[in-house]
Amino acid sequence: MACKQRRSALKYFLLKSAGYLSVAIILLFSGCPGFGGSRISISFAAQPSANVAEVAVKSRPQTEKLETRSPEPALSWLLDGLAAVDPQLVFNRSSRVMHNGRLSWKRIWLKGVAGKPEALAGFLERARENFSWNFNYRLLFSSDASRGNLNFLVLDGLEVVVVASFTAATPEPEPRPGSKRPRLAIVIDDLGRSLENAARFAALPLPLTFAVFPKLHNSRKVARYFIDRNRDIMLHMPMEPRAYPAQNPGPGALLMSMNEAQLKKEFTACLKYLPGIIGVNNHMGSRLTTDPQKMAQVMDVLKGWHLFFLDSLTIAGSVAYRQAQAAGIPALQRDVFLDNERDVAKIIEQLQVLIEIARIKKSAVGIGHPYPETLTALARFPEIAASAGVEIVAIRKLLPAYELAALH
Repeated sequence: MACKQRRSALKYFLLKSAGYLSVAIILLFSGCPGFGGSRISISFAAQPSANVAEVAVKSRPQTEKLETRSPEPALSWLLDGLAAVDPQLVFNRSSRVMHNGRLSWKRIWLKGVAGKPEALAGFLERARENFSWNFNYRLLFSSDASRGNLNFLVLDGLEVVVVASFTAATPEPEPRPGSKRPRLAIVIDDLGRSLENAARFAALPLPLTFAVFPKLHNSRKVARYFIDRNRDIMLHMPMEPRAYPAQNPGPGALLMSMNEAQLKKEFTACLKYLPGIIGVNNHMGSRLTTDPQKMAQVMDVLKGWHLFFLDSLTIAGSVAYRQAQAAGIPALQRDVFLDNERDVAKIIEQLQVLIEIARIKKSAVGIGHPYPETLTALARFPEIAASAGVEIVAIRKLLPAYELAALH
């Protein structure tokens, strides 16, 4: 079966691109048994994490989980093609199980050296559509010929399941003068309970953006603390989750049971509660953000406030981003949750994934929380980002210039 799948994929490329003909011939004549094994065994050093236990994806409602499948067949197909294009390809591999609430999945890391990064980029460009058709994964990649870098991501829905980073075998030249670095922004959610916690994160040498709850005892004090120090703040707007009422989103929450007038009145009260906000993002909201009518009502209020909306994407089916765009509201989406696992090393791994997404998409947004482990990881992040050639910016700078001007 695997042999037939690979031959089928290669036939596609013969028809798709004449430039791929030589690669296809090499692969066809290599034979299926050696198609993945012999070539990869020469250049592939497997280094699975000793601490990683292979676990199945946990069961949860279909709308909230990844399919119970492994990226291995898709990745094997992709690596076979890359190895055929560039026989000098050498890489190391590691993996571990990731968690997001009740959801678990396997993430694979590839890091190595390529003899022909530009040729590999050409292969990925030709492979992307076929990859989606055959395996139902998204393939994102970027290639910087001036620095000899190639990076790609494989995504299963919203989750990154493969992170790959290759550099050219020859030394990288210096970046071109004036070249624009990829940018990323980090939002710290769930603030408003503790002024001391707010102060710890405000002291970090990073242009963080802070999302503050409405209607908590210390919400206004925390908001004022950030404003006095010229830090950007957002309204962290509670919205109904799927587990409501067992899971309480907090004071001021927008609920499915509210009629339009009630919802707009509550949202307006929360917007007025905090001084100096530049945007809004949702807290929880896995039920409310999937309802087009409710989110249209939210955006109908928001469009009169000259604010932007960040969809925290607490569920894959969220329509908040699309509804904000439809209402003409500047909008962004979360790319990575940084600290679903409160472990410094794992948070740093998530920050590295955020870097790779920024390299490929040219910008990325990460969301973290006011945990001590997150504070420790972020204290180390400026050096990591600088060495990766990525700029950390306030989230407002990820908005187009005309949208940014509208916030003032």
